[in-house]
Amino acid sequence: MRHLDPLQTGSGFLQPEEFLAEYHLVEPMPAAHWHDHLEVNVITRGSMTYLINGRKVHLTSAALYCFWAAVPHQVISAEKDTELYCVYLPFADFLSMVLPNDFKNDFLAGHVLTSSTVDEADSITVKRWVRQWDDSSEQVKEILREEVRLRVRRLTTEQKHAGKPQRTIEDAHHHHGTQVAGKRVIARVQQMTSFINEEFSNPINVADVARISGLHPTNATATFQKVLGQSIAQYLRQRRLNHALKLLADTDMAIIEVAFESGHGSLSRFYDAFQRQVGCTPKDYRRRFRS
Repeated sequence: MRHLDPLQTGSGFLQPEEFLAEYHLVEPMPAAHWHDHLEVNVITRGSMTYLINGRKVHLTSAALYCFWAAVPHQVISAEKDTELYCVYLPFADFLSMVLPNDFKNDFLAGHVLTSSTVDEADSITVKRWVRQWDDSSEQVKEILREEVRLRVRRLTTEQKHAGKPQRTIEDAHHHHGTQVAGKRVIARVQQMTSFINEEFSNPINVADVARISGLHPTNATATFQKVLGQSIAQYLRQRRLNHALKLLADTDMAIIEVAFESGHGSLSRFYDAFQRQVGCTPKDYRRRFRS
């Protein structure tokens, strides 16, 4: 059975295109980590607490949880012998899934999502996913991957926020409903998200992102909105914020350095965006991870 090192981050932890199911006994992590996947967690015994997006979120046994692992997250406490099953679905899979826009917005905003009711079958299913992933052919692994995608889609029918964190201003601007996009449209959105992921620390704008896709900015924005349920500008802001969160959690860089390194044009603009999206100052956020 493959075990990942939680001290690794980014592609050092898991390649962005890699799908994986694994099991391990939970121990507190000395630092936050991140990787660009949709992560599904099911605890079959015990409980644990994440510090994610600057908030403590408690996970209990038998419930299914889902979150965007690109947001820095850290296990800060766990009951003895807590058993955790994790499934990592590449972000490209998320892009291609037919999901309600409010789920997409909550997911990309860094909330941990769970079901309003516990399905006892989840504990049995995740154990099978891990067992079969270890010894199966690529064909069977692709079937497992599709099962995970379907389970996430079912989660959207009864989703709620784990830990009930305070909603931010941007969370209130949800666009309900589900959009269906073809492979060509999804491919163009992947071009745009890949460009943003590589260039967000530079002074890029919507027109720059649209140019990569070969679309007019208006059409690019509509295409992006159709697939992800949010605008190019919103996604760019979230990517910059995620990088700032990583730097605050993992380095001793000065706040002004974090601001410019994460692509914010000025310190005041960084503070305004941070306070609006996270609900505290960068200094307070860093203190939560260091305490």
